[in-house]
Amino acid sequence: MSDCPRCGLTLETPLVCAGCGALLELGREPTPFELLGLEPAFALDPTALRARLLRLSRLVHPDYFGSAGPEARERAEHASARLNRAFETLSDELARADWLIGALGGPREGELRDMPQAFLLDVLEWNEALEDLRASPAGDEPRRRLAALASQLEAARAAALARLAAHLTPLPQRGAQALALARRELNGLRYLRRTLEQIEALRLEQASAR
Repeated sequence: MSDCPRCGLTLETPLVCAGCGALLELGREPTPFELLGLEPAFALDPTALRARLLRLSRLVHPDYFGSAGPEARERAEHASARLNRAFETLSDELARADWLIGALGGPREGELRDMPQAFLLDVLEWNEALEDLRASPAGDEPRRRLAALASQLEAARAAALARLAAHLTPLPQRGAQALALARRELNGLRYLRRTLEQIEALRLEQASAR
């Protein structure tokens, strides 16, 4: 991280100096990691990440620059928005992985859509089970089957997330084959997220029909 051009203090974020409070001009668009003063990595501590967001957000809060004129306030608003967007990306494991894969020259979502081969048979079974549950009348037995299906998918999600972390820890070299493997795992995790959301919606629907 560079130093503040006004006071010389080492910067935590390229947006503002924690020492003198100066809002800084950006020479280029910083990465989400740079905005939050972090080294790029897949593994992040969620609690520490939120604490960092809150601390840096206080430094650029528009109200703090209320008497500095409209230009400074507008710059503070833009800085605050940048911090929040960076946090949204880094606080979500799938969004964070997606950003890292792309930044390291790996395949984008539209360039590689398939999932791990071993995952596909399970997907077919899960889809059939979910469709069968959608067609079933509400009752105790369908609710038990739905809960069991959700448990299977949660276990699959935990395993896929561990594999994704292994592909991205430590971060691969730019363009490495591990990035394509990570993209496939990410595609599978996105399927699991969507399907678990559908299961939750169906659970609520069944509960309301009781």
